[in-house]
Parts: sequence; C-alpha cells; structure tokens
Amino acid sequence: MPHIQPQAEALRGPMQLTPEHLAAVNRRRRIVDQMDAMDVLRLLDTDIDAWLRFAFNHADTPGTQIDSIWWDVGLSEDTYAIYDSRVLPRIQFPPLDKYAAQGIDWVGELVKGCRARGLETFWNARLSEVDMPQPWTERCGHTDPRRHNPVKAAHPDWVVPCWWWLGLWNLAAPGLRRHKVNVLRELAERYEFDGFSLDFARHIPCLPIGRQWRLRHHATAFVREVREMLLDAARVKGRPILLAAKVPENLGGCRIDGFDVARWVEEGLVDILVLGSRTTTVDVASFRQLTQGTPVKICPIFDRHHTTDGYYDAPIEYLRGVYGNWWAQGADSVATFNWPCASAAAHADLGLPDWVNPGQYTQAILEVGAPETVCGKDAVFAMERRGGYPWADGYFNRNDDRPLPCALANHGAPATLPLFVYEDLAAGPPPRDMSLSVVLWSAFLTDTVEVRLNGHVLECVQRDPEWIDGQIYSDRPQPTAGGRTAYVPDPTRKLLRLQYSPQPALFRYGLNEVSLRVVQRGPHKCGGRGTLIEVEKVEAHVARG
Repeated sequence: MPHIQPQAEALRGPMQLTPEHLAAVNRRRRIVDQMDAMDVLRLLDTDIDAWLRFAFNHADTPGTQIDSIWWDVGLSEDTYAIYDSRVLPRIQFPPLDKYAAQGIDWVGELVKGCRARGLETFWNARLSEVDMPQPWTERCGHTDPRRHNPVKAAHPDWVVPCWWWLGLWNLAAPGLRRHKVNVLRELAERYEFDGFSLDFARHIPCLPIGRQWRLRHHATAFVREVREMLLDAARVKGRPILLAAKVPENLGGCRIDGFDVARWVEEGLVDILVLGSRTTTVDVASFRQLTQGTPVKICPIFDRHHTTDGYYDAPIEYLRGVYGNWWAQGADSVATFNWPCASAAAHADLGLPDWVNPGQYTQAILEVGAPETVCGKDAVFAMERRGGYPWADGYFNRNDDRPLPCALANHGAPATLPLFVYEDLAAGPPPRDMSLSVVLWSAFLTDTVEVRLNGHVLECVQRDPEWIDGQIYSDRPQPTAGGRTAYVPDPTRKLLRLQYSPQPALFRYGLNEVSLRVVQRGPHKCGGRGTLIEVEKVEAHVARG
C-alpha cells in the first residue's frame, strides 16, 4: 500500500438544507429498527407475502413504537448486488434467486412494505463487510478461499490489512470512495428510500492502522461525497433523502477510529448520529452538547446478537435500564439492531425455534421508544463488561475500556467502579424494593469484601455461594459475542453473589461510584487466575410493581 500523507483541510461552511429536508429530519422516530433482513431470509423459505408478514410482524403489532426500519443486508454490498444493478454483478443467493425468478424485486418490496405502513425507511450501508462467497453458501468458514473478493484483488490499494484476512476497505483511497458513492447513487436513484445510514460499525479499521486520526479527512471526504450525491439525487426526485452515520459511543472512540464527528456536525454532513452498537455505556450527553444549536439528531442503538458481554437475551428489566439511561441523557430517538422482527408466537407458527425471540423483545418495542413508557417501571442498571468482539482493530464495538471483570487486591486496596443510573430514585414514590447485587468469582464464604456506594458502607443482607451464571466464564476463554450456545450454565462452576439493600437516597442521578475492597481472605489458590477475587457483575435492581 502506498504511503498516504495527511493533509490539512480548511473548514467548509454548513450544507444548505431545504425546509422540506429539515422537516424530514424532525419526523417522529421513536424506535429505529435496524433489521438484518438477510438473517430473516435465511430463516424462512416461503412466498414473498408470507415473508413480508413475518418481517413486518413487530412493526404491525398494536402499540408498537417502531417508526422507522433501516434495512441492513450484509452481502458484500460493494462487490455484489442483491438487485439488478448497472454497477455490480448480482450475488447468487438462493432465497433471493427464487424471488428474482418470479419477477420480484425484493429490495423494492421492502420499501413498498414500509410505504404501505407509513414507516420511514433507510438503507443501512455497511462500510466494510466481511467477504461472502460467490455463489453464496451457508457452509463457508471465515478462512474458506471461496470468500475471494475480485474487487479487492483488482485494487489492493483500496484495502487496509487488518484482522480480516482479506483486508477491509480503505477510505484513504479516492478510487474506493468513488466506487462506494456510485453503488449508493444507484440505490438512491432506483428506490424511494427516505435516507441512508453509513454503518461504520461493520467493520473497522477503515483507515490505515495507527494513523486513523491523522488521516481523518479521508473519512470526512467520504461522508461529504455521499451527502452531496444524496442532495443531488433528492433534487431530481423532488423529495429529501437523509443521511445518518453510525459511530462509536463516545467522542474519544471516534477520535481513535478517525471519525471527526464535530466537523461532520459543523459542516452539516449528517442528519442523524447513531451511537454505539453493542454497548450500553453510551455518552449521549456529550454528543447532545456537540450538536446543540444544529438539526442533527442523536440515536443510540443496542445490538441483541453481538450483545454486551454477560447479557445475551437479558430480561425486559435490563432493557428498560439501558434505554431509560439513554432517554434521560437527551436522546432524540433510540434504535434496535439484530432484534427479532416477529413475536414468539409468529416464530412458533412457522416452526422456528423459540430462542430466536424469547419474548422480552416484543414487550420492549411497546416500551423503550419513549421515556414516559420505559421509565418508572421495574428496571436493572448494570455495570458493563469488557470484550467479546474480536472483529475490529481500533475502538468501535470492542468495549475494551469497560470496568468489569475487575480483580480485587488481597492487600485491601479498593477498586472504585462506575455504575450509571439516570433516574432520580429519591424523588416521587419510593421503589417497592431496592437492591444492589455483586457477583464474585474465586470468592468463598470465608472471604469478606466491603462494598461502598458513593462512599457509604453497605451491609450485606444475603450471601449465596451457589450462584450460577452461564454467561460468566471466569478462568475459561471469553466467548465471542453472539455465540448463544456458549452460554450454557455449568452447575459445577459456583459464584458468590452478595446482596445489599441501599436506600434510594444513596444513589446519585447519573454516575454512581461502587467501591469494593477485600477485608479478609480465607484459604485460596496461590498463583495464576483465582489468586485474586474478581468482580464479575454489579447491578442495581429497582422494583416498583
């Protein structure tokens, strides 16, 4: 790859947006459902009408808060097309081949389905997907040579060498940017999408490793080029086409990966910033401050499949805590990703396994789309765990800076950890029950651990040495996010769960500090993992019902 020199770039004035465009930005968008429609295709082998009924089941549910569906189809979209394209060859994908043979434009049906329901519809453009085989096949491991990408082979300067053995797209290559813009232009001209989302979560890096921030102007150039193209397409169509960008969950992470979001906002390059992907610790407030005085909307998102470590398919109370925290910080809307598109009953009617939708997600689409329907109910506020996502070089999606697990020193030095609770628990009617739970590994009944909440020593009201959690791996290798079968409880692996009953007034609004220290240590392993007690989970449970 040739050496790429960073270049200084003068700040440009903000894009001029029409009143119609600004009105579209301000549409009601309570829940944005980023739907991985490829997974739905793989689940079902049925006629198009039955498939559409299933795909729109949650959107058709009475009381749903889904106002927008962003179609996400990760089938090497810069190399192959899933529609009849002038730019790309068509991928051979059996479910879509069947519809095409019947004269059905599947992407067109997605748009028509949204239009018929009064739903906003976007195309979610994965910036750099892992390469798919041509023809597509389910039985093709990540290292299978059939994943050869002819575009990358023809343009090696378009690729960043990284964790993915074929490399990922390099936005520092002008030719690649032109290619990607041409692909998106065809989609914008062919279909009546209300907008497009540039999904930088799939995958990073998108700039040469180690120089992402120095080369940030290349990522900015790409966003600008897409924006200009969409504004041109909108003028031809006579209707606005919005632009969103999915970026890391805090400004520091954006800097690490080379995303100058402050400039994007100042130049009016984006309408919506989608924050995070598989993280719950989203710094909505800092982005809210960054966009103050602009029309840019803030929309945090949560990925059910590649979920944050330790909380795969967590209960509705956990989801309320996550989304309630985001609304309290000033989110304009919230988003879901990789969530089931249909109820458990709809899955059962088609003979699909019950793990695809265990039920809480159907309830969540009725609640998490507004602060008044998600707050003030039973909720769990959990401290976040690290790792579980190896498919990235950089910051996005990795959760490498999260506080748990945390080892406690045997000599008694305290560890102070952050727990975010954006609810004033001391105001209004008191909760029926309030508890703080701490789950420890390599701790025994002979050990004593002191726990403080915002400086106040808490009295332990229950110690359970038989606690089992199938998502705590302790001294075993960490499973990758989304490996559902890895979360089978092992009855031989016991944890120690400590329960406390703090008064609601001890909780602060926002950041709370939970300090833990070893007071006394009984007999324990000496040397290696297990020498130290490790904090695995910390949760605040609020019961109101």
